[in-house]
Parts: sequence; C-alpha cells; structure tokens
Amino acid sequence: METLRAAMPSLTERQRAILKLIVQEHVATGRPVGSKSLTERYAIGVSSATIRNEMSELEGSGFVQQLHTSGGRVPTDRGYRYYVHNLMGAPELSSGDQIMIRHQFRQVELQLDQWVEFAAAVLAETAGNVSIVSAPRTGTARLRHFEMISLQPRLALLILVMQEGAVRQMMLHLPHDCEQTQLSRLADTLVPVVRGLGAEEIEPRIIGATPLASFVLSQLAVGLRGVGSVERTQIRHSGIENILGQPEFAGEDAQSVLDLLRGGAFLAAVLPQLSIGRDMQVFIGDENPSSALRRFGVVMATYGIDGEVAGILGVIGPTRMSYWRSISSVRYMATLISDLLHDLYSA
Repeated sequence: METLRAAMPSLTERQRAILKLIVQEHVATGRPVGSKSLTERYAIGVSSATIRNEMSELEGSGFVQQLHTSGGRVPTDRGYRYYVHNLMGAPELSSGDQIMIRHQFRQVELQLDQWVEFAAAVLAETAGNVSIVSAPRTGTARLRHFEMISLQPRLALLILVMQEGAVRQMMLHLPHDCEQTQLSRLADTLVPVVRGLGAEEIEPRIIGATPLASFVLSQLAVGLRGVGSVERTQIRHSGIENILGQPEFAGEDAQSVLDLLRGGAFLAAVLPQLSIGRDMQVFIGDENPSSALRRFGVVMATYGIDGEVAGILGVIGPTRMSYWRSISSVRYMATLISDLLHDLYSA
C-alpha cells in the first residue's frame, strides 16, 4: 500500500486503541464518538476522563476533530490514513465471500464483454460502495481496418477499427485535393500492410511511401496512440444506491460524483496518480487528486497481465467508509480478474 504522504507523530498504545475504536464506531454509526460511549461499549480499563484526555491529545495531533463543543470526536483524513496504515491489519475477504465471488465469475469467465459490467456489480455489492471498473486494454493498440470518407476536396474522415473492436474517428486535412476513389484505392492498398500493427510498427513504413500514403500512415500512428487516452477508456460503475442515503453524499456532492463517473473525468484525475502493479492505492479526503472527490475515500488497484493487458478497478465512498471491507474487496477482485485474464490469454 502506498506510503504515508507526510510524517506522523507516534502514538501511545492507548491512543492507538482509542483512535481505532473512534474510527470503527464512526464508520458504523456516522455519529461523533464520545468518551462515555466508548467506556460503555468497550472494556478499555480506564475512566471516561482519561479517555477524554487522550482524545484531546489525538485532536492536538490532528487525528480527530470535534465538530461541536459538546459533542464527541470524528476522525480526520489524517486519522483515517493512520488507521489504514497502522491499525487496520491485513484486510482479506472471508473464504466464504471469496468462494461466492469466484463461483459467480466462473459463470461468465469466457464472456470477456460481460466482465466489466459484472465485475462492477459484484464489487459494489461486496464493498457496499460505488464501484468503478475499466475494461482491460492491451498495452499496444493494434489496427484491424481503416477507411477514409471524402467530405471536401481537402477534408476527409478517417475511421479506425482496432483489433478488440474499438472505433475511433479523426478529421484529416489532406495535403492536396483528393476524390473518394483515390482515398478508397489508397486504403485498399494500405490496409493489408498495416493490419495488426501498432503505431511504432507503422511509422517505419512512412519512409519511402508516396506523399499521400506517408501522410495517411502518419495519421494512423497518431490515431492509434490516441486510442489509449483516458476519455476513450470504457468504464462502468455500479452501486450508486448503496451510498445515496448517506449524509456525506447528499445534494451537490452526489451530483459531482455522478458527473465524474459518467464521463472520463474520474479516470483523467486518478490514472496519473496510480502506480503499475496490484498493490492497493488509497486516497482519503484532501489526498484525492480531484477537488470533486476531496470529501470522499477512493480505493483503487490495477489488474491484468504485465506488458499485455491491463485495467483498473476500485470503489468510491465517504471518507468514513469501511476501508477494511473496501480494500479487501478491491484487492481480491483485482487478483481474481488478473488470474482469469492470464488463463484466457495463455489458453
């Protein structure tokens, strides 16, 4: 899991135990946690006054805050971060949950087109938050077919079809006037030459080609590189109903998350922050790269086969989400899909 973003003061064993209980209670109830409720519910072995003093120390160190003078404490972003790194332990789904999820996936394991939507639904149900799953993408976009449609003497529409079925359209400003017959004839000549190739394999073929062919080949390379951009990545989400009833997602906050999920804005914000590998990455509150997510927790992981195919998956919830449940769910799902992809590609 990612390293701490800033050095944190050390805590005594008692303070660690109290902070852990505050996080657990606030996650479960959504309410501030007072010293009296802790002494009533847990055998801590010290008085309520002692717990209040320890809470004050935790507040002074920035791990908890008091929203109202007479109220209890709630964890801060720093408190949640400390909990995730030092108090939560090693999250792992129960064997029963693992068996159930694996059994569900075995029903669609050969139907790659259903994986993304199915994974989003299962992850949302398991984690109890909003899930985000991107379709697995090959490391290099490869061309299956392309066509050119004349719009004006020097303007054409380039249609690229990738091996996995994705389609991209580009406007071409041609170097000179061209009729449709000339464009079609050139496409018929070049398609067999570039079929199955990526951008880096197409570029050497520019050398020695005719001026028009060189121009088209260069645009094919540009188009293939653009296929990997985040706004063209297929992404599915599920579980909005899991959190809309929670106070943190009321009003405009809920709408801002919905707007992020519907377009490519979420991936554009999160992808640059992710490291390649299966390890978890957790963004809490102000750590989030997008201002629209600053009041939420985000748990993400990458999945796939090194150097061949990759995708991302994760969950979004309030900062008081159950990080144990979210992290264990995301980690297991990433491992499961990676294993399924490996089986599929090695068959």
